[in-house]
Amino acid sequence: MRIKVKPIGLIRNYLNEQDVDIVPGCTPRVLVKELGIPQELKMAVFINGEKKNLDDELQENDEIKLVTLATGG
Repeated sequence: MRIKVKPIGLIRNYLNEQDVDIVPGCTPRVLVKELGIPQELKMAVFINGEKKNLDDELQENDEIKLVTLATGG
């Protein structure tokens, strides 16, 4: 299966926008790990424009945006 990954914010330091081949049943949590993005980064996940959970299953031709959340004080 193939999806499009669009990094937003600090995640762009780890990868560029790209098409990625995934196995059926893959989730954003697994994808983040496989792409080498540090698990410590706080992020929101949008699949086809809708905010989703890191454990939601990805589907063929999904567009996933990984957005880092601002932190600090």
